Amino acid sequence: MFLSGTSAVADDIHAFLTDPVSIDDPAAGLQAHRADGKTDPTATARCGPAAPAPVRDGQDIVVKLAPAPPFTVGEIKPASWRRPPVADPTWLLRYRGLLWIKPLARRAAMDGQLETLDALVDQVVRFHAENPDPNSSAHGWDEGTALRRLETENCLFALTGSAKLRQPMRNDVNVLFGFRYYGPPYAPVHNHGLMANLQILHAGNNLHREDWMDRATGRIVAEAPRAFSGRGVSWEQASGYQIANAKLWEQAADTLAGWPGTEPAVASIRRTLAKAQTVFTWMTEPDGGIVQIGDSEEIKGAAAAPPGAPRVFRDDETGWVIGRWSWTDPLTTYYTIRYGPERRAHGHHDRAGGVTFTTRGVRVLVGPGKYNYDGSSGFNAYQISPQGHNVPIPDAGRAGGGPSAVTGSRVRASVHAWTVRDTVYGTGRAHTRTVNVNRTAARMTVTDRFAGARPWRQYWHLDPQWVRVSGGVNGATMVFSHPSGRTLTVTTSGAVSSVAHGSGRPAAGWHFPRFGERAPGYEIQIRPDAATLTTSFTVD
Repeated sequence: MFLSGTSAVADDIHAFLTDPVSIDDPAAGLQAHRADGKTDPTATARCGPAAPAPVRDGQDIVVKLAPAPPFTVGEIKPASWRRPPVADPTWLLRYRGLLWIKPLARRAAMDGQLETLDALVDQVVRFHAENPDPNSSAHGWDEGTALRRLETENCLFALTGSAKLRQPMRNDVNVLFGFRYYGPPYAPVHNHGLMANLQILHAGNNLHREDWMDRATGRIVAEAPRAFSGRGVSWEQASGYQIANAKLWEQAADTLAGWPGTEPAVASIRRTLAKAQTVFTWMTEPDGGIVQIGDSEEIKGAAAAPPGAPRVFRDDETGWVIGRWSWTDPLTTYYTIRYGPERRAHGHHDRAGGVTFTTRGVRVLVGPGKYNYDGSSGFNAYQISPQGHNVPIPDAGRAGGGPSAVTGSRVRASVHAWTVRDTVYGTGRAHTRTVNVNRTAARMTVTDRFAGARPWRQYWHLDPQWVRVSGGVNGATMVFSHPSGRTLTVTTSGAVSSVAHGSGRPAAGWHFPRFGERAPGYEIQIRPDAATLTTSFTVD
């Protein structure tokens, strides 16, 4: 049952923070698919890290998944599966996906606690009996939760070989072979589809179901050519998911390598992965971390420069321009521009020429990052919305699926210039943006113009390290200082409408460095005084 929190001794409670697998952490995701038993036989079960505290036979197994009160394995109220105490989607994924069982199971196996392992198996069986598949995505029977639950069942089966897990595994495989599958023909190729197929392969191997393995392998082979663009960019519109998808497809290639008849597919996947890794290198800023575009956290980037080390990367299929002048100088100028196909997967509403900008060793204009996946959260809405990005927005404007394309470019030794035209806000609100990046002056200059859309404003987001020195509402110049000693001067042909810094209602002036974390950063709105509006950012 769910407990009050005082019914168990604190030291006996197994408290788990957010499971990295549930938020698509690339390294954690690999643990769910890759086996390595060189030093610990239980590692081959793909259970992830073991619980830090022992799980002893004959004792209650009390689990704490904040912010819910603790619960005891085997005594969970059946109603909680359908009426859980927490509404957050990530929490629900962990709870109904039974991801909290994996660390307990591995620790019990390491310590030889067979009764505990059996109790954990029984809890899985009880979930399926108490919360049967409603033939819909309700109550934990969506594809994302089902694939995580199958991951837990694969872990337990590898540790125990219990026949009691066969029917639960069949139930979850049925979800992933049916209409809830996140992949063709029901949805575009997505990392969840690949994760599901990899788990089905493991389940098929565990239960000797070659038919499962054949179907999962066939889907992987068919979907591989559609996971990345021709230049190797993930279609999921996020720098963090570029590497997450690359690592998943690397594991898929390794898994398929021993499967008869897949040699051409494996070779094709590996060629695409070489391009994808090069793209991830482009998505690495001069400071060594990734640029945060789409649902992305602050993570380490790639160190090596692409072959030939050009200055500009452009992919019109997915809508990315990335420019830089050096691959070795940490003070070099670096920028990104977003356009291209309508938002999908882990992308944000940044297609109206959304930019980021770094120069002289400091990040200047940044994307919002990733706070959470909770659609009811104001911070989640902010991270996705145009307001959270460096774009212009018409009053009462709503970002839609209108086309967005680069229509002009000029790349010179010290200056890169780009023109983006779009109807992201509707056909009656055609927009043109020109972006000029000057390496010598350490400056980005952006000019916007709307046809038939007034009033409108530019939105700008500074890295959280910048501190305002001067300037404000109704002015045309603002100055900011940086801990490094650098100074940023913002000048505009219009006037500053508002300056926000960590506002809550509504959310404004935030940056999300990591999942669930937020840092205040300056959000500047600028209004035009004429048909066009030009704003420059110069670092000294």
